[in-house]
Amino acid sequence: MSKRSTPDLKKWLGSVLFAGAVFISHAAGAVAVSCPGTASTADREFTLNTTPGSSCELFGNGPLDPNATFNAYLSANSYVLLDKSDDAGSGALPGSLTFTPPTSGLSGTFSIGSVLGYTSLLLAMQSGVGILDPDWAVFLLGATSGSWSISGNQALSHANLYGVEETTPIPLPAALPLFAGGLGGLGLLGWWRRRKRSEVTC
Repeated sequence: MSKRSTPDLKKWLGSVLFAGAVFISHAAGAVAVSCPGTASTADREFTLNTTPGSSCELFGNGPLDPNATFNAYLSANSYVLLDKSDDAGSGALPGSLTFTPPTSGLSGTFSIGSVLGYTSLLLAMQSGVGILDPDWAVFLLGATSGSWSISGNQALSHANLYGVEETTPIPLPAALPLFAGGLGGLGLLGWWRRRKRSEVTC
């Protein structure tokens, strides 16, 4: 059995400690966010665990869609439906949301695939309607994967993913200021010539 030299052992030990610290900081970095977040206003909590954390945007009673409050929020912020956990063909990016389990259950995991061209992702979860409040909650996502849970005995009905389409600014060509300056110069030259002619004829 070969004996490691002291510098090699220090490197190896340092690598192991660094990897352990990264693993622990990543595992400890998950932030649980509940919606609505207070037991005094509701008897059901929707919770997401993500790294970095997400935020509770809206919650309410009754069906999520149609819902006047939620639809007004989507419209005002230019959100579009990207995918649904219970309908693989819905939305602008079908198949981008993986929700486990896709329907039913009180807890599970989620992940979001490629959403290129969309930003400010919202995850909306709907549970059974009627017994506990609220019936749905909407989170502004801080990460594209994590775990979820619903307190109470009414399981998940479905989850929807929404996003805002990114707008690409139209670049100003570098020659545009030069072109505008040239047009201004030609206009000034024409004005000067007309002025000169009028002086000669007077």
